[in-house]
Amino acid sequence: MWYFAYGSNLNTRAVAEWCRHFGHRPPAMKRARPAVLDNYRLCFPIYSEYWGGGIADIVYDPGKYVAGALFDLTEADMSVLDLKVDRRLDDAGREIGTYKRIEVTVNPLDRGQPVVAVAYQGTNPERYHIPPTQHYMDLVIQGAYALGLSMMWIAYLQSFAVRPGGKPRGRGTGDVSSRL
Repeated sequence: MWYFAYGSNLNTRAVAEWCRHFGHRPPAMKRARPAVLDNYRLCFPIYSEYWGGGIADIVYDPGKYVAGALFDLTEADMSVLDLKVDRRLDDAGREIGTYKRIEVTVNPLDRGQPVVAVAYQGTNPERYHIPPTQHYMDLVIQGAYALGLSMMWIAYLQSFAVRPGGKPRGRGTGDVSSRL
């Protein structure tokens, strides 16, 4: 299945590091295709204990766009990402975690046909900007750069207000959201 990444999951090394830290097999995030999700905007309305600040989300906003990357992943790979972003379902199948899966149509920058993909969106985001840590934003920017996203998008990422902050907090530093 196609997965559209836009935040810290753009940085495949950071995803692999998280997996090692929590004892999971990293997903095979190879052959990334830079892409754009139209009519959404990037924001940071979710607080993460793990990162010590705000984390990325997408919100429907006509006329805006979010640059990211498409990855062709297996359901097993997506299950690992579900753990990373705290996607959980209750017994009735309702989304109760921090993020939910949504279906989106994205446009690959290689001029290919639009692709239907899965993306993560916050289930109960705050309504205001929670500054991410500088370390978190650096990882997002490094991932965007490594995947060939435009310098204009990278400059946009650099424009977000951040808070000082180092590496993520270790295991056992908070509730379930400490895993994000």
